[in-house]
Amino acid sequence: MDKWRILPFETRNGYWNMALDEAILKSVSENKSQNTLRFYKWNPSTASIGRNQSLSAEVDLEYIKEKGFNVVRRITGGGAVFHDFRGEITYSIVCPIKFLKNLNALTILDQFEIITQGVIAGLRNYGLEPEKGIIHCPAIFLDGKKFSGNAQVRRKGYILQHGTILLEINPDLMYSVLKVPEYVDKSRMVRSVRAKCIGIKDQLRIYDEKQFVNSLKFGFEKILKIKLEEGYFSDYELNLAENLVNEKYSNLNWLKKYE
Repeated sequence: MDKWRILPFETRNGYWNMALDEAILKSVSENKSQNTLRFYKWNPSTASIGRNQSLSAEVDLEYIKEKGFNVVRRITGGGAVFHDFRGEITYSIVCPIKFLKNLNALTILDQFEIITQGVIAGLRNYGLEPEKGIIHCPAIFLDGKKFSGNAQVRRKGYILQHGTILLEINPDLMYSVLKVPEYVDKSRMVRSVRAKCIGIKDQLRIYDEKQFVNSLKFGFEKILKIKLEEGYFSDYELNLAENLVNEKYSNLNWLKKYE
């Protein structure tokens, strides 16, 4: 059974969260760190856009500034996402693609799904009944509604996948931060989110964050056939992440790459 590193569950701002994920990917791909699983939250709340998206087309920058939120460009694909400080836990996982292929996850879709199966197994351990589905990229559903979207980047034979786990949803806030498509009314988008998305707390009588994260750990261990051992960021990763925060993630040239 392979031993992986699990990092402490923590809360950071948007720049640091994205910089740390990229630093982990680089460190693991250089064999300087173990395969890694991480859970985290966002403070302040943050809008993230996919690596190929236009900032001005996706996010209301005036509203972001007014509220004191962050906005970042991810290195993974997918669409714009609002990460609510109170309403979401995010996971990220870094490992060799070969590791997933050895679990018979041979295609990109297979590799997405075997990782999301870790989330599904963890939630089942917590007493919920999620199921897989696809909206653009592989997603996870509860009671027929989406609560998790997922995105990837691949470098030098290694994969970084991260995804949202919605605890609560606030569609009015979401579509104050994110721009609605042209010729679509905001109220219509809010109704659509209420109809199609769910926060897992809606299905729980009691929510205990520590127990919930432990259930997620169990799910990943079960599906990936690994043993998670508590670890910490290396100095190499922290120094690299700090440089990425300053030179990339908080830099307008990166943020406005496609303006």
